[in-house]
Amino acid sequence: MANADVLSEINRDVWIPFSDAYALGDVEAFIALHSPEVIRVEGNGGWVGGFEEYAGRLREWFQWVAVQEGRLDIRFRFLERHTGDDASSERGVYRLGLTYPDTDEYLWYGMFHTICRKRDGVWRIVLDYDSDEGGTVDEETFARGREMDEFDTSNVLR
Repeated sequence: MANADVLSEINRDVWIPFSDAYALGDVEAFIALHSPEVIRVEGNGGWVGGFEEYAGRLREWFQWVAVQEGRLDIRFRFLERHTGDDASSERGVYRLGLTYPDTDEYLWYGMFHTICRKRDGVWRIVLDYDSDEGGTVDEETFARGREMDEFDTSNVLR
């Protein structure tokens, strides 16, 4: 399979539904993007946990946003995307927007590193790490990354 084809699959199975789940406030759709063996690392808070703990934290956070009548918008830009036929490592920058009724949008930025595995024809996240790197990640950092459909295959391992 060509590198661009693998990256397109990952976009279809992980990154597009990830953004959609945030926009819709659909925590269960978001949780479903993760393998039951996922390891989640929150670099800012020093938290590390597995699927059940992470799912619980996500449900609480999405519920809090819903109660506040907030709307989420998450976007990704990629710094590197290394893929094989059934495993990938992707690093990049995210911009998370949170908007409440009648208020301005609040923005957060962070670096992410995910590892995905392909099982039964579907890509799922097995490791998810993010951090704002001590507050040093910003719009300029975000702008340096590539859009998800900009496939620079020079850094895609085969």
